[in-house]
Amino acid sequence: MRAFIVTLAGVICIAFLAYGHFYWKDKTKVSSISPEVQSVSNEVETEEPNKKAENETIDLNVLEYAENWPDEAQESFHSALENGEKYKIAIVGSQALGGKDGWADMLKKELEETYGENALSVVLYQYDDVNSDQFIQNGQMEEIADGEPNLVLFEPFTLNDNGKIAVKKNHENIETFMDAIEEANSDAVVILQPTHPVHKGPIYAGQVKSLKEFANNQDIPYLDHWSEWPDRMNDEIKDYLLEDQSATNEKGNELWYEYLREYFVAE
Repeated sequence: MRAFIVTLAGVICIAFLAYGHFYWKDKTKVSSISPEVQSVSNEVETEEPNKKAENETIDLNVLEYAENWPDEAQESFHSALENGEKYKIAIVGSQALGGKDGWADMLKKELEETYGENALSVVLYQYDDVNSDQFIQNGQMEEIADGEPNLVLFEPFTLNDNGKIAVKKNHENIETFMDAIEEANSDAVVILQPTHPVHKGPIYAGQVKSLKEFANNQDIPYLDHWSEWPDRMNDEIKDYLLEDQSATNEKGNELWYEYLREYFVAE
């Protein structure tokens, strides 16, 4: 009986020692992993501020070029960059945009190169031989609004409206278009500009004057590039236009582009 008790006590002692050994080993294993987890956590915490600081530096450098833009456009551009969103610009108008290698195409390339294609995108919407009524009625307005642009540079078909659409109606069509853009993107900014000048054309010149007055009265940003062209009453203006005066030639494209480049890319 005594031998049985001694044997039983020995077994219990061995079991206790074994349990203690494995418990301590397991505890030591957990403790050795914990510092690695903490190290990863610390690494993430230290990287995030550096990443944010890097983004802020890029934003400031790019925004310097946009200092001529309307304040609302600068603010929305800044916000887009901070949020990692691409800022969308739409250039809209008639055949006056010049097609391939025209001033609009040149401006698109300049903006995407200067600001970076990761920061913004530029889409051209050129509608040949369309007046402002057709632009509204044919669904072309909705095509642009569906893209939800942040900024729209709009040549409102003034030359194509000449002799077809009344000045007042042209202005109403502009307002309709702006309403559609605002409905799609409440922070969007629309900038107006006239079509190119033509030789003489007194009635058309009156339309452009009314467009400028309308923009000023409605507090719509207006880019008056006509100040850069030769006098429309002088034959020299023909050197900048296609023969039918429906659009600008290479020389005219360069003049128009340079005016807009200086506005959209401040130096």
